[in-house]
Amino acid sequence: MSLTVVMGAFVVAAVCLYALGLRLAAATGRWLAASHSTFANRDLADLFIFISPRQVSWLSAGTAMVLLGVALLSGAAPYLALPVVPLAVVLPRVALHLLRKRRQRQLLAQLPDALALLAGLLRAGHGLSQCLAQLAANQLPPLGQELGLIVRKHRLGVPFDLALQEFADRVPEPDVALFVLAVRVSREVGGNLAESLLRLGEGIRSRLLLRERIDALTSQGKLQGLIIGLLPLLLMLALAVMDPAPMRLLFTTPMGWAILGLIAALEATGFLLIRRIVSIDL
Repeated sequence: MSLTVVMGAFVVAAVCLYALGLRLAAATGRWLAASHSTFANRDLADLFIFISPRQVSWLSAGTAMVLLGVALLSGAAPYLALPVVPLAVVLPRVALHLLRKRRQRQLLAQLPDALALLAGLLRAGHGLSQCLAQLAANQLPPLGQELGLIVRKHRLGVPFDLALQEFADRVPEPDVALFVLAVRVSREVGGNLAESLLRLGEGIRSRLLLRERIDALTSQGKLQGLIIGLLPLLLMLALAVMDPAPMRLLFTTPMGWAILGLIAALEATGFLLIRRIVSIDL
C-alpha cells in the first residue's frame, strides 16, 4: 500500500512538473514573441531597418545555436555552456544601441549644413513644407530619411507639429529638440525662422568641433582603460595555454566560479569608472 502511495505521489508530481514546464515554456514563448515584435516593429523601424518579427526570432535562435556550439567546441561543460544562450537576447539589443548611436552621430554631422540650406530656401520665399521636401530630396541618409518621413506624414494628414515631435522622439538629441522647438515657435508666434536656423546651425557646428577635440584629448585615457581591462583576460588566456591543469580549476570548481564572478565584477567596475572619468558632457 505504501509503495502504491509513493508511486501515485511520484506520478502526480511528475504530471504537475510537466504542466508547470508547459506553462513556463508557453509564457516564455509569448514574452519572446512580444519582445521580437517590439524589436522589429518599433526599435528597428525607427532606424529604417524593416524586417519581420519572425526573421528576428530566427536570427536570435541561430545566434543562440552558434554561441552554444562555440562554447561546446571550446571544451566547456554543457552546464557551463548553456548560460551563453541568453546572450542571443542581449546581443541584438547591444547592436541596436550601437547602431542608434552611430546613426545619431551621422545625423548631427549633417544637421548644420542642412539648417543653412533650409534657411537659404526660406529666405528665397519658399514655404516651410516645400523647403523640407526639397531638403529631404537632396540629403543623404539618415537626415534625408527623417525629413522625408516628416513630409510624407504631413501629406497624409498628420499635423505638422506632431510629425516634427515624432522626429524629435526618434532622435533624442538636444540639437534636434532645439530645431523642432524653433520651427514650432516660429509657426505659432512668428519671427525670423531663417535667422534662428542659421544661428542654431552655427551653434551645433561649434559644439561638434568641440566634441571632436574632447574625443581626441580623451582617446588616450580610453585606450589605456581598454588595455588595462584586457590585460587580466589575456594573462588568464596565456596561463590557460601554458599550464592548463591549474586554470581548469577556475571553470570546474565552486571556488573557481566565485573567483571568475569577482573578476567580472571588478572588470565591469573598472570599465565604468574609467568611462565616467573620460566622459565629458557638453
